[in-house]
Amino acid sequence: MSSSPANIIGMKVHCNACEKEFPIGKKQQALLREDQPIACKGCKAELVISAVEKQRFLGFDNPAKPMMLAMMISGLLSVCVFGGTFLGLLKSDGLVLVAVVVLIGSNLVLGPMIRSATKSLMVNLDPKGAPVAAPAAP
Repeated sequence: MSSSPANIIGMKVHCNACEKEFPIGKKQQALLREDQPIACKGCKAELVISAVEKQRFLGFDNPAKPMMLAMMISGLLSVCVFGGTFLGLLKSDGLVLVAVVVLIGSNLVLGPMIRSATKSLMVNLDPKGAPVAAPAAP
């Protein structure tokens, strides 16, 4: 089980008060690790994590990290290609066309891969002060 304080890319939470799902960032993930409440983006209720969900959360890996690196490299390449074209450094229309096709293609391929890899990265949060259900006996 990993208890790394690293940001889990694509992490989402489900609010049991308003039944909405929303992504959380590094700050909210740090608050959950410290058993601090976070605010729901839908109903604005303070949400807390149960012990069972926290164990699941701490066990999550970061499956989208290698794909995000590819997306960042793709973005950097696009800035270089379009910046070079704008500044007149790249004069070959064929090179620019190939670069555009590669960049769009990589985004079209990596986007669904990231979404499917992070689909299971969700924890259920309860409103603060809600009665906690007793865990089932083995």
